[in-house]
Amino acid sequence: MRNRPAVDANPDARAAIDAILDRFGSGALRVAASAGIRLVHLRGSEAYRDRSRALRRLASGVDDWPVPPAGLFVVEERTVYLRSTSPMTVAHEFAHALDCALGGGVYLSGVDPRVRRAFRAARAFITPYAASGLDEYFAESLRAWVEANDPRSPWPRATRARLRALDPAISNILESIFAYDLAA
Repeated sequence: MRNRPAVDANPDARAAIDAILDRFGSGALRVAASAGIRLVHLRGSEAYRDRSRALRRLASGVDDWPVPPAGLFVVEERTVYLRSTSPMTVAHEFAHALDCALGGGVYLSGVDPRVRRAFRAARAFITPYAASGLDEYFAESLRAWVEANDPRSPWPRATRARLRALDPAISNILESIFAYDLAA
């Protein structure tokens, strides 16, 4: 069994991706690898549909959006696709992948009553995007947990200390996941 998810990228992109993945720790990387999570960096003008059979089949149109996303996670393929290797993008999309791995193929955030309660009870969010849905709440909270930020982002810095102050419930859940689930 691999101890890290497979990464398909050129050497420079791979180094940037690996540097962010390392922030999640060996337990998280092991869980992701055992769930078959992969990361794929798109090259040049390559489209998501060029690399993803699922997106091709679904005719998602994501490549035709006025501003295609910097990354996305395709649950069916258990694959993170990245246009960007920015810390925020890599961490956020890998957080979706880890959410899926922890949930056994579905998002843990969608089925864990603790996460659902924390989201409903939240009075402040680590980023504006975290308020948009349960899966984004979990991914942005996890990005804060590993403190992956981009220097030019207009959003507030997502840090573990800020997460604890704003949303102790999700912070405690992540602490539990990293202390117990990922250590096993």
